[in-house]
Amino acid sequence: MLAYLTAHLGYILVTLVLILTVTAILRGMARERKRGGGSSCGGGCGGCPNAPYCHPRAAEDKGPK
Repeated sequence: MLAYLTAHLGYILVTLVLILTVTAILRGMARERKRGGGSSCGGGCGGCPNAPYCHPRAAEDKGPK
């Protein structure tokens, strides 16, 4: 078993680093999402043609007066 680990140490280390990196990215994305962030548009709907689809209630409030 020790011979296998020493023979494949580089592969094992690279795999662990990749797993840790992906895990850190996913955790960061999940935390940002919980805080209300993470939207792809940034939340600024002024002049956005897709605002009625993202925020239908906001579009109703800005309807014709």
